[in-house]
Amino acid sequence: MEVRLAGMNVPLRVIEEVLAYVPEDKREEFRNRLSPEALSAAYARISRSEKDVNELEVEASNNMNNARKSAEIIIYGMGHHSVADHALFNFNITGASRLLIESIEKRRLSGYTEKSQRYVTLKGDYVKPKEFSEEDLKKFDKLVQLQNNFYFKCKDKIFENLKEKFMNDIEKSDGKAKESYITNLEGKAKEDARYSLSLATEAQLGCSYPGQTLELAIRELRHGELQEERDFAKLLYDSVVGRAPSLIQLTDPELFKKHNPGKELDENNFKYTRNNLKELVKKTFCGYKSSGYLEMIMSKGSLSCSREENVALMEDNNIDRMIVAAILHSNSKKPIEGCYSAALNMPSSTGFIKEALKYIGTYDKVPREFEIMSPFYEITLSSSCFAQLKRHRMDTLLPQDYNPALGYEIPESIQEVGLGKDLENVCDESGSLYHEFSHKYGKAAEYCLTNAHRRRVLFCENERQHYHISRTREESHAQWEIRNTVKNMSKLIKKIAPTTTILLGGKDKFAEIRKSVYGE
Repeated sequence: MEVRLAGMNVPLRVIEEVLAYVPEDKREEFRNRLSPEALSAAYARISRSEKDVNELEVEASNNMNNARKSAEIIIYGMGHHSVADHALFNFNITGASRLLIESIEKRRLSGYTEKSQRYVTLKGDYVKPKEFSEEDLKKFDKLVQLQNNFYFKCKDKIFENLKEKFMNDIEKSDGKAKESYITNLEGKAKEDARYSLSLATEAQLGCSYPGQTLELAIRELRHGELQEERDFAKLLYDSVVGRAPSLIQLTDPELFKKHNPGKELDENNFKYTRNNLKELVKKTFCGYKSSGYLEMIMSKGSLSCSREENVALMEDNNIDRMIVAAILHSNSKKPIEGCYSAALNMPSSTGFIKEALKYIGTYDKVPREFEIMSPFYEITLSSSCFAQLKRHRMDTLLPQDYNPALGYEIPESIQEVGLGKDLENVCDESGSLYHEFSHKYGKAAEYCLTNAHRRRVLFCENERQHYHISRTREESHAQWEIRNTVKNMSKLIKKIAPTTTILLGGKDKFAEIRKSVYGE
């Protein structure tokens, strides 16, 4: 056996520094040889070539024109898109809003590391949405100032309150232990104070996209509802197209036509499907009248819904009905029971699904709602909690838009220092401007909302994945809202699967849980 390291992530800055030592007339050739397309092309040929993989890799990097043609034939001609995932693209992203970060991180097969509002003291920087008129931007600036002022005042008050509360523990510590204890309290103050911050707050992100995911990100975001999404897609495209054109051909009609003469790129899925689903769902609810079907089906035992505070667990044995209900939920602001009731009320789901899929093309995947399998949860949670939940991206996560009608989350620590009403006022002012802007700017009105504002999500996971989430999020150091949410999920899943969930719990309690089960 032989394992040979064939490539590693190298910062582009370092590549350019090395290229400076290459003679100018050879520089472009060497730059091409350093393209990630070489490895993708080499690995693409493994399945159909008798040559050794090491030989294929050398051939590809020595002749990038042939490598690109080979990648195009295998990826786009034969449909083996996963070959593009041998190429990895790393992006340093700054000046992006929290709302855009949510959109960037929707694609699960990628790496993301985000500046945390829990650990870093923010300075009040925020994105000014291009959708807003000059007059409305002044109103927005005033709102963000209110949100930020509360953050700085609240952070300091919570920290002083925590120091007073745990003074005995602090005094018992010394040196690095004391410093660590105080730093931990500062972190707790920041993580609760951030509930007032706007979704327009600037963030920074280290993002690593495999080739196929990069292509999908550009395709989806160039037709995004937010101008910021569309700007981001262009920046992604411009930064990569000159270096790896063979791996992202589906991102641009002209690029596709250049590499595939005589063919046209079908973009209808990305232009129309999501809006089409929203319109389809709107029509469905307009003609819907409750008929008692939900209660009837639940009484027969083929469908059940149980709740634990902010979490609802759905079980169903009808896959078609589950997918229709998921589409209704993702593209509305209705609770899951109402979506199920409407799905049950349909004479036939065939017409609905045919309409939902009418813009899907050759290279397109069906909507993520088709991943839904029983059981799954509906969770009502704050933006702050959602920022943590979305990190578990190997699960199916289908969020509704933010909905101020669901209220907001007020941390207990903020209530303790007497600032609960102040945060409520910040949230009410934010919600008021959101409602004023929503009919003018659509999705962009969400920039006005805070980390405290809530939304509903459908969350589907298998039990193995729930064990991982439970270990991470139910342990004592986890942030309180995500910890409570996952505890509620565990309570519900234990009711329907009491045997296979016997070891669920936070990792800090695992030894204790195991001992209770095995007596060891």
